[in-house]
Amino acid sequence: MTIIDSQVHAYEANTPERPWHSVPNWPDHVTGAEMVAAMDKVGVDGAIFISAFSMYRYDASYAVEVQRAHPGRFGIVKPVDPDDPAVADVVAEWKKTPGAVGVRIMLTKEPHRDRDPADQRFVAPIYSHSPATESDQAARNLAGSTGNR
Repeated sequence: MTIIDSQVHAYEANTPERPWHSVPNWPDHVTGAEMVAAMDKVGVDGAIFISAFSMYRYDASYAVEVQRAHPGRFGIVKPVDPDDPAVADVVAEWKKTPGAVGVRIMLTKEPHRDRDPADQRFVAPIYSHSPATESDQAARNLAGSTGNR
């Protein structure tokens, strides 16, 4: 059986060449090579690599670099800003990226936003591709896990 980890984050150390936006309470680095070694150690064949938003914001270039260095090991996901006027173009470009498997719509509360990140208008389209019963259940699960209805 193929084992796929459904969410990993890898990142370089905080340097002037690749500065972090914020410094979370995480290890100083978990590089792509370190992640592959950890996966190999426990028998994980591949992973969905979510670019670390808290560190890199909407820049998924490190995820792209890691995927290129380890082809076949990672599907990569880029955070996108739904309020970016060019979000459709960003997604269209991302779809062309080798190894890209999805986007993560960031409903964050930021100074330039005039809406609450819990605004449910942005939840329904995420599930619109699913059959109605799965969509309804997924929306209920999400609402229950976030405390929003």
